[in-house]
Amino acid sequence: MSGEIISADERKDVLPKWVSPSPSTSSLVYMSRSPSPQKPIQDDEQMMETTSIREDEEPATIRSLWNRKLTRRHLVVYWMYSFLVICVDETFPLYCISKDSGLAVQEKNIGNVLSGTGLFYVSLQYFLLTRLVDRVGMYPALRIGAFMSIPLCCLMPITLITIKGAPEGQVNWPTLAYISVVYAVIRAFSTVTFSTLTMSTNKTVPPHHRATMNGFSMLGGSLAKAAGPTFAGFLFSTSVSTIVPPYGSVVAYSVISMLGVGLFIRTLLLTPK
Repeated sequence: MSGEIISADERKDVLPKWVSPSPSTSSLVYMSRSPSPQKPIQDDEQMMETTSIREDEEPATIRSLWNRKLTRRHLVVYWMYSFLVICVDETFPLYCISKDSGLAVQEKNIGNVLSGTGLFYVSLQYFLLTRLVDRVGMYPALRIGAFMSIPLCCLMPITLITIKGAPEGQVNWPTLAYISVVYAVIRAFSTVTFSTLTMSTNKTVPPHHRATMNGFSMLGGSLAKAAGPTFAGFLFSTSVSTIVPPYGSVVAYSVISMLGVGLFIRTLLLTPK
């Protein structure tokens, strides 16, 4: 039989009966040959946790920090807010010395206005920083600070009404008190915004990434602050030269205020880690 070719039917007859596959054996062979069922896919939460752990173990780089969605959102808000705060600070002296669309105040009297602002600012800052965050929480305090700082600069042109009747180049008491209060509120709430924004941004990264993240944050903030004076000067000069006095300053402050409202809306998208 070694040289003969055995057909399939003869091979089945030659094999002992105990070797011939039974139905159960056939099913086992089929199951062994069939593709194994796929493993269940991990849940999204488990995959996110695994990805987060891998990111935490990696060294901190600018690219890795920027790839973090929460960190990126916090940094963008911080840079935008730094830009707008500088715009407010640079627009104020231009508004004070402008003769057509401002207060037409002498340079030496601007220091008196800022001195009154500092007095109110110190008083407000103590109560805001020590109590606001404890009462409402970090992110609500951040949003309150963003809403009560930059958008309030639209109230500054009201001094065009209060200064009427004052000696030329001088600031009367109603104008001095009004500017001191409004500007102090803006500065005090901006301090709240910067403080809470810095703390919340640090919480979006692991502890060993915070040094790199703070350096990256300061770099972007410095560039934003460098661009602020250029934008503020261009905005104020263009508004004053193209719009009928004294509404040029009103338009300039309104533009900055609307940008502040847009920033406040963006803070609503910030969430804790």
